[in-house]
Amino acid sequence: MKVLFVCSGNICRSPMAAEYLRHRAAHSGLAHLVVDSAGTLGIVGAPASPEAIRTLREAGLDLTGHRSKGISASDVKSSDLVVGMARDHLEYLAGHYPDGNDRRLLLRAFEHGADPDPDARDLPDPIGEAVEVYREQFGLIRTCVDHLVLHLRHLDPSPDNG
Repeated sequence: MKVLFVCSGNICRSPMAAEYLRHRAAHSGLAHLVVDSAGTLGIVGAPASPEAIRTLREAGLDLTGHRSKGISASDVKSSDLVVGMARDHLEYLAGHYPDGNDRRLLLRAFEHGADPDPDARDLPDPIGEAVEVYREQFGLIRTCVDHLVLHLRHLDPSPDNG
């Protein structure tokens, strides 16, 4: 199973969510899960923002090796679930890659539990903000990803997902 997180530049929100899901999956019976991230702006090779790196470092996670990439048709096609940070990301995907719209949700669809909320809100982009804003965003990302893990455990029929 593959989960793809999508944001604009792939330097803040989606890499933070992806790194946290990798960590959670490794400790939640989902070690086989493939997690990736990409951006709609097509920025290639940029590191995660210093504030994102610092925020994740404070949580014991490492984003220093992350390099941004733009979204591709193969990313979308190979993903079982695509998680956008904002509605405009889902709209971009629908316009450029119309197949698979039923496998796309907003991250905040998991803000209140494992059952996706169809009325989810956007996760604002923290780029250019102080590290405190990143910390707040990461707190929300953690909550959503924790619920997403429960959702994925329910969906995933693999034998190691006891």
